[in-house]
Amino acid sequence: MNINKKRFLVLFLINILIVVHVVLWYKFGYQRIGSLSLNGIVSLFGIGLLNSAAAFFIFVTIMTAFFGRLFCGWGCHFAFFQECALKILNKLGIHPHIIHSKANVIQYVFLLKTLTAIGEFWLIYGIPHFHIGFGDSQVMTVDLPRNPIIIASFITFDAFLFIYLLGSRAFCRYVCPWAPMLAIFDNMSFWRIRKINACKGCMSCTKSCTMGIQVHQEIAQHNAVVNPNCIRCLACKNACQNNTLSYRWGLNAISITRRIKWLVPRHSDYSWYCDFLLIFCGLITAYYTQKWLGSFQTFLGAAWGLCFGIFIINILAKRYVPISETAQQKRRLLTVGLITLSSLGWCWVTTTSYDTRLLLRGNRFFDLMDYDKAIATYNQAINEFPLNHEIRAALALAYKQTGDYCRAATEYKYLINSNPDNAALHNNLGTVYYRNEQYDFAIEEYRKAIQLDDHLAAAYGNLGLVFLKKGNVKEAIPFLRKVFQNEEDMLNYILLLYSPNHEQTG
Repeated sequence: MNINKKRFLVLFLINILIVVHVVLWYKFGYQRIGSLSLNGIVSLFGIGLLNSAAAFFIFVTIMTAFFGRLFCGWGCHFAFFQECALKILNKLGIHPHIIHSKANVIQYVFLLKTLTAIGEFWLIYGIPHFHIGFGDSQVMTVDLPRNPIIIASFITFDAFLFIYLLGSRAFCRYVCPWAPMLAIFDNMSFWRIRKINACKGCMSCTKSCTMGIQVHQEIAQHNAVVNPNCIRCLACKNACQNNTLSYRWGLNAISITRRIKWLVPRHSDYSWYCDFLLIFCGLITAYYTQKWLGSFQTFLGAAWGLCFGIFIINILAKRYVPISETAQQKRRLLTVGLITLSSLGWCWVTTTSYDTRLLLRGNRFFDLMDYDKAIATYNQAINEFPLNHEIRAALALAYKQTGDYCRAATEYKYLINSNPDNAALHNNLGTVYYRNEQYDFAIEEYRKAIQLDDHLAAAYGNLGLVFLKKGNVKEAIPFLRKVFQNEEDMLNYILLLYSPNHEQTG
């Protein structure tokens, strides 16, 4: 089995393990170990949580510093889909040409967005206090694609179409936000593809490189591949018939003294007009995709935008209309372009509003069951933003959790006065009355909630519970039947809660 087949098998097994992990997490409730993702950088430095993702991030960065971007070649789950797409296209007689473009600065924008997210956490929660929780994946992306259409679109655009238009490993070269970060650590690596025998100049190494690196040139100039795009897939070593190349440790000066190399190519296959068009299409589409579909779909949006940009370039090229001729004045195009990109950048890195920041900070204290700090934070927010009903609802819930039912009721009454037709608010107020043993008031609020929304199951269950507490089983049964699917479960619930010692019986 050659090295390419081994790598493909490893990537396939990794995806199988991911599927098993997801099934264990969601189907069987085994949640002791959370997701493994480089997004753990946000968990670690954002809120100080050393979870499984953060541990994975640390492991990958250390491994990259020693062995180079070996993870990208042998451990990335999305690499499998790109490998599959390329194999299928090759079977169909389609051999995509690798396009180099400075549009891969989009990766740096995504990485910057991730780093600003860490800053957002600091602004919301303060400087993190480090703690361990390997089963805690709260900072991980919650909007992972579950819709089959989104998943199909992700694979279609970010794998097949993307590779067809921009060449193999297009996602790695243009969109992946972790590539620039890992490239920095790759510069430190002493393990590289190195020249160990004389090169005969067949260039088979360059032709086999899935990242489009001029391997023969790097070997001739440095006796090693120093390009940070090298993912140690070993395809070049496998393709060389002269045993010229090997993946091994080296202490040559090039590994120690050379300047840090970045992923942005020195030479682009397109003019700067085309590069600008691709950057603009990729970022603007990614921005609105994130806005409408969620943050995880940002990468999907970037792929859409880049594909759209390539289509525009190809259409203009077929009509023999150079893009440079579409602008009568180059300076004007440059000025408008810079203003547009600056505006987009402002939209991209706009921080969370101060009231939302206070709300999230209070919610964090609430999640940690530090209700006093949560209430203090919510009250600070209410003093500055008295019309923010979301904050006031959170404050009411915090009061309820601490047993301050009078203040909780006051907040819910205020919200109901502003929105009298909100069934959930009436239900919540009823719960406050119930906990304060004001059962008649609770019944009144629950009935209002049901009148406003006759599908609100919580209100039916709460109303049945109140009647049980009052000892009136006959009144409780019609409401409990709206909640329980069978009579046996309902009867067990009644036997658990019903106390015949109450004054009123039924």
